[in-house]
Amino acid sequence: MRWQWVKDSVKVKVKLFGPLAQHRPRGTTGPVAQVELDAGATVDDLAVQLGIEHVAAVVCVNDQETHRARSLKTGDVVSFFAPLAGG
Repeated sequence: MRWQWVKDSVKVKVKLFGPLAQHRPRGTTGPVAQVELDAGATVDDLAVQLGIEHVAAVVCVNDQETHRARSLKTGDVVSFFAPLAGG
């Protein structure tokens, strides 16, 4: 019998707002994209996959502001907002 290693993964939904919307994954047909990451992935890992790791953004997971080191789990909804300025 041959053993095959199955890599665990997490599936999250991603919302990118403002100018960040141009970084939606290919094939996304609406404002929400489904992304699969390796188990143990963080918000920063997701940012790297989206190509926005060096972009300033406010990040929320499940509608609560968070930091990029937060671990993700299947079903999480991750939102990236471009920072706002003005007065």
